[in-house]
Amino acid sequence: MKTGVVILGHGSKAEESNQAFLEFCDLTAKNLDYDFVGGGFLQFADPRLDDVIAEAVNDGVEKIAIMPLFLFPGNHVQKDIPRVLGRLKEEHPDVEFAYADHVGIDERLTEIVADRVKEVI
Repeated sequence: MKTGVVILGHGSKAEESNQAFLEFCDLTAKNLDYDFVGGGFLQFADPRLDDVIAEAVNDGVEKIAIMPLFLFPGNHVQKDIPRVLGRLKEEHPDVEFAYADHVGIDERLTEIVADRVKEVI
């Protein structure tokens, strides 16, 4: 069974933010051993989630994990993404979808925050 991962970002009207996200997805893909790894956006930018899912399905991916790159469990994580995921399951009934947990509170992130503060003080 071909498996894939779609890293989902919010999307921004600032193109440099979207490009940084896609670069992050490419970097993260090096740590993932799946048949397909792509990044897409919930809103404001392309590629949209639907487009990345279509690309994965066209590549023969049968199981896709959606990884929301959101720090905290706001409305997008709790409501919007599950609603979109329900629609995608209907549109692609032969594909198994899994919804990964958002990034959340993780001690490893506190080290990055501390490093960024130390860079300026």
